Amino acid sequence: MTETDTGPDVTVDEPAAGVRRLRIGNARHRGALSVDLLAEFERAILDVSAEVHCLLLTGSGETFSAGYDLRALGDPPDPADAGATLAPDQLRVLELLDQQPLPIVTALNGPAIGGGLELALAGDIRLAVPSASLAAPTGRLGVVYSGGGLERLLAELPFAIGSELLLAGGELTAARAFALGLINQIVAADQLEKVSIQTAAQIAQLAPLSASAHRQALRSLRRQGPRLPAPDRERLVAAREQALRSRDFAEGVRAFREHRPPHFLGG
Repeated sequence: MTETDTGPDVTVDEPAAGVRRLRIGNARHRGALSVDLLAEFERAILDVSAEVHCLLLTGSGETFSAGYDLRALGDPPDPADAGATLAPDQLRVLELLDQQPLPIVTALNGPAIGGGLELALAGDIRLAVPSASLAAPTGRLGVVYSGGGLERLLAELPFAIGSELLLAGGELTAARAFALGLINQIVAADQLEKVSIQTAAQIAQLAPLSASAHRQALRSLRRQGPRLPAPDRERLVAAREQALRSRDFAEGVRAFREHRPPHFLGG
């Protein structure tokens, strides 16, 4: 395992072949999201080598992320400072996570609140410890969600559940989130790291062209509805044609015939 520390707020390592793990730091303040932390996150997403085939997002301590860092606000809060702190428009972390081609596994080691909830939902496959929860306490803070934030939440949450979180200050336990299909698996706290790495490593072993094309198509369907828009359908057709001409497809067929695991090269 190679490991580098990008600073006190985000730690980046590669715990398995083809897997890049981004760990939210700032555990002392429950993984609060500062502008500096999100900037580090953005750099870590952009700085991904061709050998990485899956991203793994997780937190530190007993909280995934408590959301944007309210300690940065004055008393009373300055509206301009508060707007930049609670929805920093100059940072593109969530858009980058949505648009980049690599599958994402999120390992929720505890509550994911507000901006932390958006990061948690950015994952394609989500694992959580029993003590994890999902919440958007805007009403308790007296703030209004950004348009982009609402779009991201309602793309993932059933309408009634989104209304419960935003209008009634509700909170979803891990068990309820699992029942609603928002979490793939509930994992014991002492097993989360192991299971999340295994899950990400399993994804990283698959044909990258296939995984990337399917991720982008699935996310388009999630946003747009039951049918792919024409541009996304054209991209999927092009990706399919590229895959059929690839070395990986030939290797996959050969491995199937030889009853052995395939060894994909990503092209």
